[in-house]
Amino acid sequence: MTKDELVAQTREIFDLWNAHDAPRLARFYVSGTTVRDSAYPDNAATGQDAAVERARMILDGFSDAKLELVSISVDGNRVGTEWRFSGTHDGVFLGVPASGRSVDNLGATVSQVDEDGKVVSETAYWDAARFFSQTGALPAPPATGAAS
Repeated sequence: MTKDELVAQTREIFDLWNAHDAPRLARFYVSGTTVRDSAYPDNAATGQDAAVERARMILDGFSDAKLELVSISVDGNRVGTEWRFSGTHDGVFLGVPASGRSVDNLGATVSQVDEDGKVVSETAYWDAARFFSQTGALPAPPATGAAS
């Protein structure tokens, strides 16, 4: 795929996330894909079904989840995205019961794609401590003030 095609495909993937259409994401992954998350890097989702299940788990935790695409970078067979995730934590996510609180998190995902643009491997990096703090599962970090 060309760089422009990979950028267009990435935008389509974000559109599906925002439509909460996890099953349709499967077509963007090879059958043996590996999807990792910085919160639990040793617990990779392997295969299309596992990648879809991971997306479903995230979306089930936030019925109004929104994934904003901040930037895209393509270098050969690697696609990097910077994103902002927001939503109301109204379902179980990573074992944390629904808190009813709003969350907002910045993150980045690095994907390796094959010649057809399908994801071979993907790792998402995000601030898990911020999420756990926003849901009340961890205490809020101390406030920092500007230097006087």
